Amino acid sequence: MNFLAQKRKKILLQETLPNSSKENLFDDFYYQEIALLTGAGGYCINFVDKTTFIDPQGRKILQLPKDFKPSLTRNLVHLYADSEKFRVMNTFAECSEGVPFKTTVKMVKHTGEEFWAKAIGKPMYDKEGDVIGIQGVFQDISAEKKREIELENSIKTIASQNTRLLNYAHLVSHNLRSHANNLKLALELLGDLDNPKDEVELIDGLSTISEELCSTIKHLSQIVTIQDKSKDKKQPISFAEGLHEAKKGLQTLISDNRVEIFTDFSEAPHIEYIPAYLISIFRNLVSNAIQFRHPDRNPVIDIYTLEKEGVISLTIKDNGLGFDVKQHQDQLFNIYQTFHNGPKTRGTGLFMVKNQIEALNGNIRVESEPGQGTTFRISF
Repeated sequence: MNFLAQKRKKILLQETLPNSSKENLFDDFYYQEIALLTGAGGYCINFVDKTTFIDPQGRKILQLPKDFKPSLTRNLVHLYADSEKFRVMNTFAECSEGVPFKTTVKMVKHTGEEFWAKAIGKPMYDKEGDVIGIQGVFQDISAEKKREIELENSIKTIASQNTRLLNYAHLVSHNLRSHANNLKLALELLGDLDNPKDEVELIDGLSTISEELCSTIKHLSQIVTIQDKSKDKKQPISFAEGLHEAKKGLQTLISDNRVEIFTDFSEAPHIEYIPAYLISIFRNLVSNAIQFRHPDRNPVIDIYTLEKEGVISLTIKDNGLGFDVKQHQDQLFNIYQTFHNGPKTRGTGLFMVKNQIEALNGNIRVESEPGQGTTFRISF
């Protein structure tokens, strides 16, 4: 655009916006009162003279110093969180083409504090219909957003609890009914027997049924304990300490199988968690890695933590037998579910781990291939 065209645009802008001084643009009694009542700040970006203005209420929200001069090209983008900058620039670019916007965005105060804002922007036009600027308002809605997030988390928690309750009810019904039917059938057969040898064998069978019933009740009791214990107060605990406590009961298993365990907790050394849960998670996943070790190599277990955007994750990776995740996805964390045969394989470890993690609103993911080992990724 040549000099005369720019000059003409500036004149048109002045005609479009009477009293073109940006300070005077917002210096209106009613506007100021409304801004104070709603807590909304205003801004104006002028494409013709390449200036940006933020009104006093907006500067107050952003905690801008008096000497701060906003600029669309220099520093305005820094008023938005890193995760929002690309979207914000695209939004302003579209608005400069005539597309108004209304959005919720994470902004950053001059002090570095992040907050949620509701922002509105509309293009300004000259008499020829060309966009000559953007004007709009923004409002701090952090309290409202916090309540919204808390409500969403509560809904997720309730849904998760309902799912676990249904699973528990199904588990109780299925397992106890199975044992009850076996017991009933055995007693009916016992009443019809005349051969003492057959009676002895059947009584031995009753003993087995009794042991399995007791084992089932024990596992069901552990599940109830998980739900009750999830109400316990979280405490600071180091991952190294949790692993150390878990290994105390696995020393013989570790030494007999020449297990190597490598750890790196440097990125997230500590966590606020229920100590008994963390120890149980380590114990079950480490023993699982040893139990399903590959016969052609010594077990190697890598354990490390990561932290991203405030979320701590724990990864436990082994070089064991592995399995086909896609084939077993739906049954992976079911109780009594196993993918390899073993003398002490019960199929309860992963079930317990998943319940403990989800009881505190975390999640667990699995990656595995036959013969290539298994990786568990836990987000707390």
